Amino acid sequence: MTSHSIAIIGGLNMDMIYSVDRIPDVGESKDAISLVQCPGGKGANTAVAAYRASHTNPSQKGRAGRQGGSSTSTSDNIRVFMNGAVGRDAFGAQLKQQLENNGVSTAAVRVLDGQVSGTCCVFVEKRTGESRNIAYQGANLQWTPLEASSVSCFVGGGSGVPDLIVLHLGIPADVVQGVLNTAAKTGVDTLLNPSPAVPLNSSTYKHLTHLVLNESEAAMLSGESLEKFQGPTAWQKAGLYFIRLGVKNVVITLGAKGAFYATHEGEIGYVEAEKNITVVDATGAGDTFVGAYAVGYVTSKVKGQGKWNIAKAVKRACKASAMTIQHFGAQESIPWSDEIDK
Repeated sequence: MTSHSIAIIGGLNMDMIYSVDRIPDVGESKDAISLVQCPGGKGANTAVAAYRASHTNPSQKGRAGRQGGSSTSTSDNIRVFMNGAVGRDAFGAQLKQQLENNGVSTAAVRVLDGQVSGTCCVFVEKRTGESRNIAYQGANLQWTPLEASSVSCFVGGGSGVPDLIVLHLGIPADVVQGVLNTAAKTGVDTLLNPSPAVPLNSSTYKHLTHLVLNESEAAMLSGESLEKFQGPTAWQKAGLYFIRLGVKNVVITLGAKGAFYATHEGEIGYVEAEKNITVVDATGAGDTFVGAYAVGYVTSKVKGQGKWNIAKAVKRACKASAMTIQHFGAQESIPWSDEIDK
């Protein structure tokens, strides 16, 4: 069976997750209810999400609160490669090992001397499950491609190229732009999740097959205030703004409201969020969405299923994301393919 691949480029961070009854006010000190250390980072979370969304649970059973099936996924032949950087420290070793334990190739993860691995403090409100993050990117900011004018290095070298390159902004924006330029020259599809959001050069968008971003990122990058970014009219305005800049597919994730999408072919739609969800920890929800959506695109592309069904991919990604937020922690909460599709 022919193997296909997704290359993830982004950050690897060790998450320090503090559960709190509420976020303290300015100048206020509070004690946390609990502290858990978990491997994370937007790039690493997305890599785990992409692998799990394209593979059945090897244990054939769900984790706490979920029961998986035993069917074989039609996308089990998709390989996932992580591209990023860690320091030569204990966190770096743990971050790589966690990815390998989850089936993700770390051959392109660089271990840098003199740098510390990225870390992220995550504050989760116990009542709502909503989270706020403060990250120190460390080694992530020093990552550059092993080969400046090649995309084969993103999937272990050789003559192969990825079916899709997924990028986050945990690495420098100019490096992201360079990867997008190289991908465009070699005809490789790309997906950008502009988080953490920074202003982008308008030329960046013309090289994007997919742009997946949340409400605050969409508002900022389209020049709209977040207060006015409410409802279908605002979502459509932003979506079409990015389409005019050259993006082929735009998805705006809306949290508990679901997701909006628009394509360069004129398709516009909205997918409602999953119902009756108890939010335990929203950490990693967006990364799970991106990983599952990427698998939806690659599966459609490599299986020759005809017209790309963006609505189907968005709906499956919403479901995967909803399953993640019902459990504590990012990577261990991400569902497998058979759990999403049962």
